[in-house]
Amino acid sequence: MRGTRVQLHDGIPAWALHVPPRRRRRGPKWTSLGWFAVCALISYAVFDGSPRTPASVESVQAVGEPKVRVPIANAVATELPDVAAAPRIGPPSRSTLNVVTGRVPRGGTLSGALFGNLVSPPLIYRIADSIRPLFDFRRAQPGDFYSLIQDEKGQFLSFEYHRGRRTIYRVESRGGEMVATVNEVPLERRVVQLGGMIARSLSDSMRQLGERSDLVQDFADLFVWDLDFSRESRPGDEFRMVFEKYYDREGFVEYGRILAAEYRAAKRDFVAVLFEDDNGRTDYFTPDGNSLQRTFLRAPVSYTRISSRYSKSRLHPTLKVRRPHEGVDYAAPVGTPVWAVADGEVIFKGRSGGFGRLIKLRHNNGYVSYYGHLSRYAKSLKVRQRVHQKQVIGFVGSTGLATGPHLDYRLRIGGRYVDPLKVQFPQGQPVSDLERRRFDEVKERRLTELRQASPSLVLEAAM
Repeated sequence: MRGTRVQLHDGIPAWALHVPPRRRRRGPKWTSLGWFAVCALISYAVFDGSPRTPASVESVQAVGEPKVRVPIANAVATELPDVAAAPRIGPPSRSTLNVVTGRVPRGGTLSGALFGNLVSPPLIYRIADSIRPLFDFRRAQPGDFYSLIQDEKGQFLSFEYHRGRRTIYRVESRGGEMVATVNEVPLERRVVQLGGMIARSLSDSMRQLGERSDLVQDFADLFVWDLDFSRESRPGDEFRMVFEKYYDREGFVEYGRILAAEYRAAKRDFVAVLFEDDNGRTDYFTPDGNSLQRTFLRAPVSYTRISSRYSKSRLHPTLKVRRPHEGVDYAAPVGTPVWAVADGEVIFKGRSGGFGRLIKLRHNNGYVSYYGHLSRYAKSLKVRQRVHQKQVIGFVGSTGLATGPHLDYRLRIGGRYVDPLKVQFPQGQPVSDLERRRFDEVKERRLTELRQASPSLVLEAAM
């Protein structure tokens, strides 16, 4: 009676391991050990003359000592011989490395992604705890790549987390300890010219030229003290800029600094040149050396429209009575970030009647700014905390007496409200006399590049 012929993963047929039942027959009686010896000789190709090598293992492999795994299903319970002592035929086998790779899913977490790939919770905790001084697992972003490598016994070898395409966090096992490191991927820097004309909006025009919305925002921020792009830009206006772009082997990664920019409106031209003085102070200046920065922003939010202006007599949309509206209402979607218009101190944070959720900031020279109808406050914002200009302090909402989401922004000087849109705020410090010559050299070079900016063009590239 012969066993079923089933080819196993290591090349040994099942019939070679099957022990036939004992029956009456002529000749010597074979013991179990004798049958096993025959099977071993067959498996090592002594009888049929065809050499066999151990089967290759799957997944990522590392060279190691050969190991022969012999299935013992349907075999007698006899102690196996030391197969390592048998002669080695063919190349050495490879020991298996267990590799887990993936990306953080949208709406998920890095810990959850690892757990979903059958990584044990204790190991996840050890990795997270080791890497925490450099990176918090809770800050993982959807789409970020990770990889985990263990040996065939499940012992941890290494873990990598790629934050975007710029930063790689790594944890390695060294002498039984987990050691975390962080490395920045070197990027290629390119200086690019870009120019165009407004068709419908600045954002649409830049996107049609292949640029992203964050470059649009950076450009608008340069002139935020002098120009309101949401209301004052018109079709036919022109824009030009010289800026940095960074690339890796896969392509574009991120924008760098805008080195110079120009916006030509119907009635006025706006020009900005980036300049760093000998003291390390970096700022944007007009061609005549005056700072573009003001002590106060023109608006504390990126808004879609002004829904209500400063007025001494306005029909209240909710109360239906006429009363003063001593501020400016900026309509914007719920959750739009609200900025501090200037450096200052938080003097109030809480609910206040018709304002709903309200924040008050005290600034130099007797100014106090109000931010009303907020949906929520910035995390960890506290009363008596110092804030800087354009720091996010809250988010647009419709709390209090409001018919829709907007920011009620007000400004008081010396105890009385003023129209924020009509206040002339002082400029920042101009270029010093000692730096004037070097500034003029930088300015002339950048202005020449701006004049040449029509289609996008790479000016220079450097690591």
